Amino acid sequence: MAGNLRRSEGTQEKRWPRRWVAYERYRIVHENRIEALIREGVVVRDDTRFSETHKDERVTDAFLSGEIETASGGVLHVHKRLVMRTRRGRPQVLTALYIYHALARRDDGATVDLLRYDNSHGDTGALHRHVFDDAGRALGEEPIALEDLPPLSEVVREVEDHARRWRERGAGE
Repeated sequence: MAGNLRRSEGTQEKRWPRRWVAYERYRIVHENRIEALIREGVVVRDDTRFSETHKDERVTDAFLSGEIETASGGVLHVHKRLVMRTRRGRPQVLTALYIYHALARRDDGATVDLLRYDNSHGDTGALHRHVFDDAGRALGEEPIALEDLPPLSEVVREVEDHARRWRERGAGE
């Protein structure tokens, strides 16, 4: 029943470096990857947005939040907290919080869990993956090393694969 353990069969993206990155570059790469998924027909709706918190007119944190809907009806809730620093006058970010929670909606409006990655209970060393069976029942959690966390674009492909298989089994009825 651990059907949701399989990774996406789609193209693997180049791994995003797990280090400080220029904030503008981070935003551009995110937007380009989402646009590519839309062109490929994997994503049908994306309302993720960047926001920032300020202290003394200085950006202290950035957030990426929102939903991404895939062609087969998977909905991925995204919440990332990016800590900020300034080097040579330019803002840089490093992701400190990951929450990716995917659901599928049945035709009657009920939702079924597909997958979840998060470290909402600690730092990036507490990163884990929630495992669900084909009916969306929680089976437990698996620790995951930060370097093994797939980039968001791969998570989106994984959500699409799960949602498609779930629909093909007739689970959406």
